[in-house]
Amino acid sequence: MQVDVPILAHQQVGDEIYRLTLESRSVAHLALPGQFVQVLYHDTYGPAMRRPFSIHDVDTEGGTFQIIYAARGNFTKGLSGLRPGDSLSVVGPLGQSFKLLDHPVRLHVAVAGGVGAPPLHFLLKRAVQAGLVQNLSAVIGARSARHLVVPDDFAKLAIPLHIATDDGSAGTRGTVLTVLQQMDADPAATAVYACGPEPMLKAVGAYCTGHGIACRLSLETVMPCGTGVCMGCVVKVRSNAYADGFEYVRACSDGPVFDAEEIVWD
Repeated sequence: MQVDVPILAHQQVGDEIYRLTLESRSVAHLALPGQFVQVLYHDTYGPAMRRPFSIHDVDTEGGTFQIIYAARGNFTKGLSGLRPGDSLSVVGPLGQSFKLLDHPVRLHVAVAGGVGAPPLHFLLKRAVQAGLVQNLSAVIGARSARHLVVPDDFAKLAIPLHIATDDGSAGTRGTVLTVLQQMDADPAATAVYACGPEPMLKAVGAYCTGHGIACRLSLETVMPCGTGVCMGCVVKVRSNAYADGFEYVRACSDGPVFDAEEIVWD
């Protein structure tokens, strides 16, 4: 569904990091953790191609939702210039959502790298609201303390929060995988949910698969249409239906959330 949504608030919340609060009762009521919206802006809706943004939070009562983004390219730098009162063209919510694994999992660990934080914050918040506080943990990472994405939002969830930075300026010196390895959780009773840059997802997925830990990954990739039509976001996954042992599926409609063991990394 395409809707024109007004910007209610637009704040810089970190180094090149911005929070957009948008008004749309339909998105706020329908959105699930891990889903995304496709965005265009300006009266002529330029640039010409929509960009996907994961949903960070929703307020169903107020009819609003939030996205968090880094202003690093032409599209997002242009987006950062918009002000409250301006409108965006939004299609969504789209994609498959995160779903918490059931018994016998006792510990759910959300692992976020950089701007992979939004869908995991949404997932954890929903889990907290469902009363699973004692079974949750978060790991967030970035290059340095100033590059961490909305750490205060994770802290407000009042669950164990682990931080990793490449330069050691906050939390553990190293990557999110460094922290995950140090947690030494029972593989049979742990599930990991991750979103972030591809090298991080590949490393986290390989670690979890190699140690028998259930793991679901949300892929960050270009999605030109977001609805499964253009085939511009295909992902290679394992499949017994083909002689080569793999097939291509669409990240936007078949994902962006996949089991780690499904993905074939080239």
